[in-house]
Amino acid sequence: MKRSALLLLTTFLLAFLVACGAEAEQATDNNKSSNNSSGALPDQMTWSVYDVGSGGYAEMSAIANMLTGVTGTKVRMLPSATGVGRMIPLRDGTAAIGKVGDEVQFAFEAVEEFSDQSWGPQNVRAVWAPTSATGFAVRKDSGIETISDIKGKKVPWIVGNPSVNIKTEATLAFAGLTLDDVKIIELTSYAGQSDALVQGKIDVASINPTASAMYEADSKVGIVWLEMDKNDAEGWERVQEVASWFFPRSVTDVPGVEGEITLQGHGYLIASYEDQEPEVIYELLKSMDENFDQYKDSSINLVEYSRDKVLTEPRGIPFHEGTIKFLDEIGLWDDEKQAKNDVLIERHQKLTEAWDKVIEEAAEKGIKKTDFQKYWLERKTELVQ
Repeated sequence: MKRSALLLLTTFLLAFLVACGAEAEQATDNNKSSNNSSGALPDQMTWSVYDVGSGGYAEMSAIANMLTGVTGTKVRMLPSATGVGRMIPLRDGTAAIGKVGDEVQFAFEAVEEFSDQSWGPQNVRAVWAPTSATGFAVRKDSGIETISDIKGKKVPWIVGNPSVNIKTEATLAFAGLTLDDVKIIELTSYAGQSDALVQGKIDVASINPTASAMYEADSKVGIVWLEMDKNDAEGWERVQEVASWFFPRSVTDVPGVEGEITLQGHGYLIASYEDQEPEVIYELLKSMDENFDQYKDSSINLVEYSRDKVLTEPRGIPFHEGTIKFLDEIGLWDDEKQAKNDVLIERHQKLTEAWDKVIEEAAEKGIKKTDFQKYWLERKTELVQ
């Protein structure tokens, strides 16, 4: 009888302890998920970003601080000064999203550094698309009035910076010019174009009109920007043959501009790979939108992150599924945009099929690794229209 009573008591105590443990575990889980409204955002995220001191780093830091304060999600930043350096954490899954430049477009198309056999076409997606501008600035006393006048002039080529150089090629293309029509001057610094322009080492700077260095150049010698007429359909068709993700963009309140001028626009993207969880992307954008006032004044360019200013038409790479859900919810998505997105997704499939075919061909023909990139780019033109 005593043994039965002892057994019953032991069973009761064990059940009580298990129940208490379960309640404690549930309370812990609730504390973890109570940091954000939906529970979709993880406790910690890692973001790949531009190097410390850059505008991109400052912008993402402001958003990260807001996110931590509002949802409790902690953000670890992985800074890099190079495009490949920013793409690697995204590819290997270390980072969920990245603040990237044209390298994400290059990765999608498997060009530039990403035509190497270790890369190939990457299944990347645009998460959020604030825009930026670039164009040609000349000295006010240069006598250069149009992009056509650049023929035979000294044009900068930034060593190791294909993201800048492709913009230069595209701007020249607007006027029907190529690199063969100008004198290439190699520079090692993007910002160094300002001093080079002032000193007469180059005749034109290919740069963002809001770059601080251009305010200094304007104060020293006076500068003007060369218009890219938004109504010049043939000019813009040539631009987009160089890079499909460029488009007309009006700018105001920049050095050397009175009123408004149209230059070349491009998405300065937050991006990820396709396999990022849609609900995480959706909740991230929802937090960024609902709490925009908390971070919009932290950096001069953060105003471009507003839902009213971001690019919502797919250009160059498709939008992420989570982004589409958010844009559709706020009335910024439609069937036409979905159709363009579907075309880009289909293009990735074609690129991947072509890449696999070329890899096989290269092996069969014994093409050296050092020659592969050239072979791929030639075959890509033939295989992917």
